[in-house]
Amino acid sequence: MTSPNQQQLVIAKEKLLLVSFFFFLYTVVYYLGKSIGMANAIKTSAGIVYLPAGARLLACLVGRGWGALGVGIATFLVVLPDTLPDQDTSFHLAIATINSLSVLISVLLMLKTLGIKNDLSNIKFVHLPIIDFVATFVQTTAYSWFLYLNKVNISIEDLEAKFLSRWTGNFLGGMVFMIAFFALVNIYKWHAAKED
Repeated sequence: MTSPNQQQLVIAKEKLLLVSFFFFLYTVVYYLGKSIGMANAIKTSAGIVYLPAGARLLACLVGRGWGALGVGIATFLVVLPDTLPDQDTSFHLAIATINSLSVLISVLLMLKTLGIKNDLSNIKFVHLPIIDFVATFVQTTAYSWFLYLNKVNISIEDLEAKFLSRWTGNFLGGMVFMIAFFALVNIYKWHAAKED
């Protein structure tokens, strides 16, 4: 029998592993996307398919707050110093927080609105674009307005065009990850049913 302290230690290790997993996933996807020219949505108008947005959405859907924390740390420590090196640490922290929390809150609200269970056992394919649509819209809105208010890489003349291109890139990047996630879940369910 394990003591309560040992149980808490196991839980803490699991949460740290979850944060670390999504930190590394987001970082790897960012650099992979950057190497193939699909990670420019932060600095320029947008990537056609911004894969890191998909990793962020998956982290918030599967890892919830711990996934968002991992992505937020990766955004703060790795992505923003690379894409906006002229900005200070408080600016990087604000964007990392805005990007992670806006997606997390959107995902949690959509899960509740759509009646999806915490273990995601009743999630359907039709839910994925709805969750992605709302989460990327909220994140892109918050992010674009923050940049505009701080006069960074965006002017009032560019606001609409940059918003639409960022939102499109984020949405498509989200769908890439949501489709892959849905396929993996269904393959797992199929194998589990086959073994029974």
